[in-house]
Amino acid sequence: MNIPKIIALDLDGTLLDSRKCFPPEFPSWVKSHPETVFVLASGRQIYALLEQFSEIKDNLWYIAENGACVYHAGEFLMVDDMKTEDSLKVLGEFSGRALCEPLVCGLDSAYVRNCGGQAKEESTKYYDRLEYNDDLFSCAVKDRILKIAIFVNDFRAEEVYDSLPPRNDGLATLLSGDSWIDIANSSVGKGAALTVIRGILGVSREETAAFGDYLNDMSLFEAAGESYAMANSHPELKKAAKYVTQYTNDENGVMEALKEMYK
Repeated sequence: MNIPKIIALDLDGTLLDSRKCFPPEFPSWVKSHPETVFVLASGRQIYALLEQFSEIKDNLWYIAENGACVYHAGEFLMVDDMKTEDSLKVLGEFSGRALCEPLVCGLDSAYVRNCGGQAKEESTKYYDRLEYNDDLFSCAVKDRILKIAIFVNDFRAEEVYDSLPPRNDGLATLLSGDSWIDIANSSVGKGAALTVIRGILGVSREETAAFGDYLNDMSLFEAAGESYAMANSHPELKKAAKYVTQYTNDENGVMEALKEMYK
């Protein structure tokens, strides 16, 4: 195959290992291959991504909040934020629900109750700008809200997700990990955001590759001609992928695949 002009990389479970670290050689690889645009596609907050990849932050393009925004070189190029009434409605649906802790993800900051425990610990991993506030409804009216993320305790996100009724209100529910469910505009998705980037750069689907490991990467694969599911991927994503990597995220799977691709 020809070298892709765009390579989109999911982070958790894909580029990052179980310790949430990227391969040490990744920054130098990006710098030494300017012919390819590398896109980080994540459910994480943009500010967390910029901090983690500070060495090469201006070399990369970013899809943050599972596709609610696109960012490059200090500028938001696309923001698909929720209507205030929709944010408030979703908060009402999950307030007090067993196992669930809502996180309000805004353009300026994320907001979560000072609840402690697993929810607080996990939120700090993915959100650099994080405000603790027991009145999340007030937070939903003071910021542009990109999504409502629901942290589900005891790794039971898929169970809770399967119990939710279908939506017909212009919003979509996305299972984005074993502990996270995202609710955002139905127009939001990693694939839609990647299509925006392709349009800006004038790159076709056939000239684009994507790597992922979980169900929230399905739309990313649909927007790329070459799709790579990690060896550690969800079984359904493996079925949808054109390729499955030989190695897992803990075995430097992305870098090994890139080395093969660029031979």
